[in-house]
Amino acid sequence: MEEIRSNRPTIEITLLACVILLLGIGFGFLYSASQPSGIRYHDNQYYYIIKQGIYVLIGVFAFLFGFLMNHRLYTKFIKQILLITIMLLVLTVIPGIGKEVGGARRWIVVDKFQFQPSEMAKLAVVFYLSSVLANKKEYIKDFYRGILPPLFIVGVVSFLVFVENDFSTTFLIIFISMVIFYLAGINILTFSMLIGIGIFSGVLMIFFAPYRIKRIFAFINPWEDPLGSGWHYLQSMKCFTIGKWFGRGIGESTQKYFALPEAHNDYIYAIIAEEGGVFMSVIILALYTILAFVGFNIAKKADNKASYLMAVGISALIYIQAIVNIGVVVGVLPATGITLPFVSAGGTSLIVFMFSIGILMNISHTSKSVEGKALDY
Repeated sequence: MEEIRSNRPTIEITLLACVILLLGIGFGFLYSASQPSGIRYHDNQYYYIIKQGIYVLIGVFAFLFGFLMNHRLYTKFIKQILLITIMLLVLTVIPGIGKEVGGARRWIVVDKFQFQPSEMAKLAVVFYLSSVLANKKEYIKDFYRGILPPLFIVGVVSFLVFVENDFSTTFLIIFISMVIFYLAGINILTFSMLIGIGIFSGVLMIFFAPYRIKRIFAFINPWEDPLGSGWHYLQSMKCFTIGKWFGRGIGESTQKYFALPEAHNDYIYAIIAEEGGVFMSVIILALYTILAFVGFNIAKKADNKASYLMAVGISALIYIQAIVNIGVVVGVLPATGITLPFVSAGGTSLIVFMFSIGILMNISHTSKSVEGKALDY
């Protein structure tokens, strides 16, 4: 017990160090990447960095709330959390309440404040599944009594996010759900069927929207339409070519001048590669990997199944979202519209992830695992 308690501060410090480094590195490159957009759209080169600074400050309070509030309360009030999440997702698609940008209706605007309920939905699904599946016990192998009810809820949330025209977040919710279902101990045949249904549904969702088909073909061969659908891939790859091993230096990017869309958001990793080179790109990837490793370590030492599933779900969510974003930028995945956690510009995403780290810290702090003995999950 003493050994685990002595290791716990090291785990928590490592987790915090990763987040602080990602925030710091992101802040520096975000300042550079966002200048052209700030000047063009807001007549202020500091617009996005000031905005991000405010979000970081709010995120610190969200982190403290997540850390100080016992994480078991989320399972206690999971019905209310889920109901509020679904209501917000429904409000998002109502004209006049939801804000549409680029063909996607993902934001709710209240006066000058706007937020993205789908970011909250990802965490709400983690809360819900970790709570419900941990209580299934012997029914976890029973499809109708153990799997179907939570699967239906995940389907409802995923459908509402998909209706917002947010395919990437829909994919993330389904993917993370499958991870939690698997670790909860469902029947392997049932899991295989769910994976098959998920792949089939994903293919259908792609073919329902012509622009998604174009993205797939652009991903396969960006040179087929280098000035159209393949432009993003080619310009992103160009960042790595220009940056080489150690980059051109912060502030020296040429691609940020609208060669890349959302250079301060979805494609900030490309700007990091151009200005910081392969060296900085690898450091960013290493930080996410260490963060995930620490998160899974926290899960392993959790003192109950719900906490274990919650810690795994949060860690997997952050890591998978980072890998998907990076995968798009380096050209190994089709284009999506998700942010790079802690690095990209974005309010709701940053605040939710900071809150999530606070929850991980709380799980670590409240765990009372027996030394050298893993729980049988």
